Amino acid sequence: MRILTRISFALNLLVILGLIGLFFSRPALIEGFLGPMIERKVSFFDSFSVKEGDIVFLGDSITEGGDWYEIFPGTALKNRGIGGDTTTGVLSRLHQITDGKPSAVFLKIGTNDLTHGPSDRSVSYLQYQTIIQRIQDESPATRVFLQSVLPRGVEYREEVEHYNREIQRIATEQKVEFIDLYPHFLAEDGSIRDELSNDELHLMGEGYLLWQGLLADHIESLQ
Repeated sequence: MRILTRISFALNLLVILGLIGLFFSRPALIEGFLGPMIERKVSFFDSFSVKEGDIVFLGDSITEGGDWYEIFPGTALKNRGIGGDTTTGVLSRLHQITDGKPSAVFLKIGTNDLTHGPSDRSVSYLQYQTIIQRIQDESPATRVFLQSVLPRGVEYREEVEHYNREIQRIATEQKVEFIDLYPHFLAEDGSIRDELSNDELHLMGEGYLLWQGLLADHIESLQ
């Protein structure tokens, strides 16, 4: 009887979720779920602002998941990653970065644009370019490092690689440094390496150790 009850509950839940899907797009559902969390993070960033001389790590949940002050101890770092964020979100809060006139920004954003960003991918690229231009205009002394999007599930390989080519193009055009993380995290089948992630997206400790090694020289150059 308990099994039948559980099956009935699961089927009813699937029906409800299906009906919700008829009325709300995936981006709208994601925004509704993430909105309060993003608001809390942005409020925190307002209260503990970026200072001149800080090194800022700016991005989504993959950046947010790194304890950068532990990864690079003794360095003035600010973690400005927000889970689920996109180029649209970064643009809306970029003033929190540029107002502080940091010494450098390490930007890694875009993987969420593939799932719930602008429907027209060219808009995402334009917003990426605008982020760089605004940092250069509003905080001219800030060095900008563009980091490639990491691999994820193999089904995303083509999209991620195309996105990374666009990021590299933007870096060349805007004359900022491009750090190609992607090949170091890539498995033979085109997904992220199994030992670096347990969900084909977010990083395990070994992933952050690898990332640390790839950024170490760049961080050292800022000391």
